[in-house]
Amino acid sequence: MQILDTGERIRELRIAAKLSQEQLAELSSLNRVTIAKYEAGKVEPGARALSRIADALEVSADILLGKSSEIPLVSSAPKTAESRIISECVDKMSKEDRERVLALMKAVYSEYFNEAEDKMA
Repeated sequence: MQILDTGERIRELRIAAKLSQEQLAELSSLNRVTIAKYEAGKVEPGARALSRIADALEVSADILLGKSSEIPLVSSAPKTAESRIISECVDKMSKEDRERVLALMKAVYSEYFNEAEDKMA
């Protein structure tokens, strides 16, 4: 088993999550250049950055540090900051409000919902 440094783990998990450096930067509220430096091993992320990256990749910081051999599952969680915000807001709504929001979104963005429903069928 190959031993990876933190930057290599970040890169590996980012790619597994199908995220670009720009997307990971956005999700972790960091700069893309900073992410690139971490991945290249030019700079080690501090505790705060490590925590943000772990949250964005939906893994524990221990995985990024190589202290856990747990294999993270690729999540179907939202992959952009905007979609995460929307998802978090929807999660806080009552069932009735969620149903109204979904009905409104389906009416306004029907072509996207039809495409998604076709993929699920």
